[in-house]
Amino acid sequence: MNPVLKTIQERSSIRRYKDTPLTEEELFLLKDAVLAAPTARNLQGLRYYFITDQSIIKKINERVIYHSSDAVRARQKERGSVSFFFDAPLVVIITAGDQMWPDMDAGIAVGILSIAAQSMGLGNVILGIPALAFQEDDPENCGQLLGFEEGEKYRIAIAIGHPDTEKAPHKKNFDLIKDF
Repeated sequence: MNPVLKTIQERSSIRRYKDTPLTEEELFLLKDAVLAAPTARNLQGLRYYFITDQSIIKKINERVIYHSSDAVRARQKERGSVSFFFDAPLVVIITAGDQMWPDMDAGIAVGILSIAAQSMGLGNVILGIPALAFQEDDPENCGQLLGFEEGEKYRIAIAIGHPDTEKAPHKKNFDLIKDF
């Protein structure tokens, strides 16, 4: 089987990681991969915050918890984690201003990071909920913590690390495909 297709088929969302930092080489390879992601009209308006400082990840997580509903916090507790980043050694926050199609560009970039990480033997989980920590009307908005520029907005995140669990890929539903 084609190795890229095999990697795609094997990938699943991992929500528990070993307490092992990523190497400089692993970090470089992930950065190099995400910079290869295409953007609409090649505007390259995305920014990638590679966060390995656990104190920063903890501060962002605390803001997510602060804004989360009781139901969301209960779901997280069921998963056995107080961290919405599942104690991953790396969190990548992807941001963009209001250029053309920023959310689509961010989705492509996070998909590339996800497959790149999987191909390197790293687990990952794509995350939307950290958006709660970057609400513009929140005076403790974590964009300030990361030094977002004027107009820069959170788009999506991904937690990456050495998996400390196994999970089968989700089941495929071919009824979701419409042929014409």
